[in-house]
Amino acid sequence: MFLFLFAFHVLTAQNVFDIAWEQGINASVASPLIEVGDTVRWTWTDGTQKSVTSLPNGSESFDSGVMSTLNSNFTHTFLTPGVTEYQNDANPVMKGKVTVVGKLSVEDKFVKNLNFYPNPVRNNLMISSLFKVDSYQIFNVLGTLVSEGKGTGTYTQVDMSRLNSGLYFVKVTSNNLQVTLKIAKK
Repeated sequence: MFLFLFAFHVLTAQNVFDIAWEQGINASVASPLIEVGDTVRWTWTDGTQKSVTSLPNGSESFDSGVMSTLNSNFTHTFLTPGVTEYQNDANPVMKGKVTVVGKLSVEDKFVKNLNFYPNPVRNNLMISSLFKVDSYQIFNVLGTLVSEGKGTGTYTQVDMSRLNSGLYFVKVTSNNLQVTLKIAKK
């Protein structure tokens, strides 16, 4: 009975989350928090040779082998709670970690996997999410809307170059989910 319930949970909980696996990727972008049964898909978004290889002592073991074809991908479905660190064997500076927990609400997945950088920002703010970003709004400290735009998928670049130096709040929306980020502008 336990095996049946576990298998049912894994099959019904599964989501696929994408990571654009490219040179210069921010480690926080490559480090999702997911639940048991979710799949991570790494996609080669540049033509350099790289792999996705789990490090010893992680919860799970995987190895894509070295690939260099643009838009090739590697997927792994995570079935064990815990943390698995991984790297690109061709360039070990490229690394991340996947943290797997038993159950997360959709809201928690969205909030805990929303990354933004750099902060403080000079010109362009990068927002990455496991979920497609539909839109964003930028407010100044007085609560006045100063800019807004549409998301461009799971990676969205926000042009903040025309804004004055100071503190801003960026509201990011995906379907009915939203989170507000505090951003400093140089």
